[in-house]
Amino acid sequence: AVVASQSTGSISPCKDLVGASGFTPEVHFWEVKFNKSGSFQGVQEAMDLSGHKSGVYSFAFSGDTRRAVTVSKDGTWRVYNTDVSWHLNEDPKLLVSGEYSTDDTQGTAHVAMSPDGRIVAIATSNNISLYNSDTAEQIDTLIGIHSDSITRLEFSDTGKYIFTRRKDKTIRVWLS
Repeated sequence: AVVASQSTGSISPCKDLVGASGFTPEVHFWEVKFNKSGSFQGVQEAMDLSGHKSGVYSFAFSGDTRRAVTVSKDGTWRVYNTDVSWHLNEDPKLLVSGEYSTDDTQGTAHVAMSPDGRIVAIATSNNISLYNSDTAEQIDTLIGIHSDSITRLEFSDTGKYIFTRRKDKTIRVWLS
């Protein structure tokens, strides 16, 4: 698979799936296969997350890989049920979709999902917005938390903290 230069990729927490988006409206997933002795056997197409009208900036998984979230240039974010029988061509199911403010973005947005899959965090410019992943309701906003754009966003393994990184590689830790 060829992925454009503006791309993002991630390995699922279960370590069985690799996802990539080449700034297209979908995210593609492949299953990474190993034999019983742990030797690599190959990669097989698994599923796609689709439905955005513009390129996906970022995506993330819940801790159990049963949910995934995407954030797009079209100003929306989407949560999918990825606990599907993709071996039988069952597609991920859209659970909820929401909008985020694109007025202050400087060309990109980043998304993270809490390990329990209940909270979606979206970073635009130097702000973070938190959303309920079941209702799409905005829970909180952290404004101006860095002096320049956030380049990385993720939850701690416990979900208690959110880590942010900015362009100069300064890292900050926030209570979620």
